[in-house]
Amino acid sequence: MYAALINNGVKLSQNIWQIKLPMKIKIFLCYLKRGVTLTKDNLARRNWHGDKLCCFCHLPESINIYSLSAFYAKFLWRSIHLLFRILPPTSIDDLFENWSKVGNKKYNTLLLTAASALLWAVWLTRNEIVFDKHKPKSLLQVLF
Repeated sequence: MYAALINNGVKLSQNIWQIKLPMKIKIFLCYLKRGVTLTKDNLARRNWHGDKLCCFCHLPESINIYSLSAFYAKFLWRSIHLLFRILPPTSIDDLFENWSKVGNKKYNTLLLTAASALLWAVWLTRNEIVFDKHKPKSLLQVLF
């Protein structure tokens, strides 16, 4: 799987493939790094005509829902900031290129695992709000 993704132009740190994560999360991280996750801006480029606003911050949704633009993501990144005492990443590229490489190998693995869990949680929560017609539609209803 790793060789196939690398040969198709996906350049991720070896660390992604070495940490213990489900394969679907590793592939999600690859898509995130490439900027091809199906956020509303990417869907709109494919002639999707749904609501283009972020369900978290009510601004136009883009890949930035994972960084600091959405309130929910800000809250989660702030917890990582307090736990590890490092500033949150400024972008997805910063996350993979600089932010997750600030310490020794064991620390970086822990940091990348925590970031992966956070990104996956934001993605699942976003999808639950946007696509599940039978569940609550506001972030407060999802969280509480």
